[in-house]
Amino acid sequence: MIKLLIADESHTAEVSALLAGLFEDVEHTLEFEDIAEIFAEMDADDHHSTLLAINADDEAIGVITIVESLSLSAGGRYGVINELYVTPEYRSEGVGKMLLDFAKEIGEQRGWTRIELTTPGDEFDKTLRFYEREGFWKIGPRYKFIL
Repeated sequence: MIKLLIADESHTAEVSALLAGLFEDVEHTLEFEDIAEIFAEMDADDHHSTLLAINADDEAIGVITIVESLSLSAGGRYGVINELYVTPEYRSEGVGKMLLDFAKEIGEQRGWTRIELTTPGDEFDKTLRFYEREGFWKIGPRYKFIL
């Protein structure tokens, strides 16, 4: 049985370990300690939520970070999923879908008009197909500027 919950400061180690796994997969450079520090900031912000999937042994096996944003073009408030990660042994077991469904529930409760997400790139075609099966569609490239 998988249970879903909104993480808080007591889940810092689990969130940090899961996101370190994600960043390793996508060749990002954040380390466990850096993630823990940023998670503390996110946890203190009412516009951010971190969702966890926990297995029957009380082990964290999946995570989503989601933030509320506001846009005229979106028609008001909407959510942005910045990270989604499921441990390798639980992939293709429905955990990612459960986390996305939980995020959609939260979005409906908060009155969001939609949810957008960031993907790691076209080379992760299996990930992109998963999101498309879950009702997401590509809305264009995303750019960044480092400050």
